Amino acid sequence: MATTDARPLDRLLDAVHALAPLIRAHADEAEQHRRLPQPVVTALADAGFFRLYTPHTLGGWEVEPLTFYRVVEALARIDASTAWCVWLASGNPVYVGRSLPDPGAAAVFGQDPQVITAGVVAPYGRAVVHDGGYVVSGRWSYASGCQHSTWLFCCCTVYNGEQLRLTAHGDPEVRVLCVPTSQVTILDTWEVSGLAGTGSHDVVIEQVFVPEVYSGLFGVGPLPHSTHFQGLLYRYPFILASALPIGALALGVAQGAVETVMELAQTKQPAGATTLLREHALFHVRLAEAVALVRAARAWLYASVQQTWEAMGTRSEVTVTERADVLLASAHATRSAAAAVDLVYTTAGATANDRRSPLQRALRDIHAVTQHIATAPSQYESAGRMLVGLPPLQSRILL
Repeated sequence: MATTDARPLDRLLDAVHALAPLIRAHADEAEQHRRLPQPVVTALADAGFFRLYTPHTLGGWEVEPLTFYRVVEALARIDASTAWCVWLASGNPVYVGRSLPDPGAAAVFGQDPQVITAGVVAPYGRAVVHDGGYVVSGRWSYASGCQHSTWLFCCCTVYNGEQLRLTAHGDPEVRVLCVPTSQVTILDTWEVSGLAGTGSHDVVIEQVFVPEVYSGLFGVGPLPHSTHFQGLLYRYPFILASALPIGALALGVAQGAVETVMELAQTKQPAGATTLLREHALFHVRLAEAVALVRAARAWLYASVQQTWEAMGTRSEVTVTERADVLLASAHATRSAAAAVDLVYTTAGATANDRRSPLQRALRDIHAVTQHIATAPSQYESAGRMLVGLPPLQSRILL
């Protein structure tokens, strides 16, 4: 997959461009059925979009973080739900894969070139120690892409019988466990306004045995003897690699909305006006404001990601301040993107509210993106705490 002469980014962006007509053609169907249509899923899998962070040794791209961010943004320009499902599934190797023993990692991420993973990182489940593994039960919300996934991972607190198992530091032990989706019950719960096509339903696992080889401690770095997860990518902070590309996704939605309104302005004559929208001074102002918001936020986000990646290459670590910078840049990008979409939606007039307009979907999608915990207002507080030497609200960003 990554053995040709062209750069991975160029090849992936070419593939995004090639798939754009298919994705757009199925966007309404995705919203109506509240899941990605199978032709889109198959095309994405064939192009390797669900394996962006999968190691080379398991047949994946193993792309650098900035490439990942840019591909997610490019997909989001076309359709936010499609980008959302790719973002989450492709990010799972650095969330999950690096904590698995080699046989489990190979079975989940390497055995099937069409494999798609889904899951939830919140530890809502219970894993009871049993001979050679764990018996898992629980219910998890927001399992995006679960209906088209092959494997589903879940996070659980671990019990020896009825006794909670603790780590050496006295915290509850949390493990990530991988289960074939065929052993998972999907509940039809995803009734939403934005990102409807992601199929982020609740999932239930009831008394399913998971062998030890398909589990690992959540949040740990690559296992010392891992064959597949020793590359620089898997030592890079996993929150920066996998969670914070949400900022790039938001920028993609906004960029798509900007491009839509610029095209609309070439032909729309507002009610009561004698000239096209593109000739109106207020349109010029609002368009320029939106473009400035998107471009400035993109520049900061991508510069901060690249700086941390280079830091990993030169000194094998990313400082707390550098992590705070990416967190803040991603949260800022999401809020800036939402402001940009609001501007272009409003300046487009009543046309934007038409069900056939991409602008109404962009408005709903971007305000669903802003509700994600990764860019919640609390992340500003967390980044500010880190900048002044206090611990973040969530310690995962330090892993």
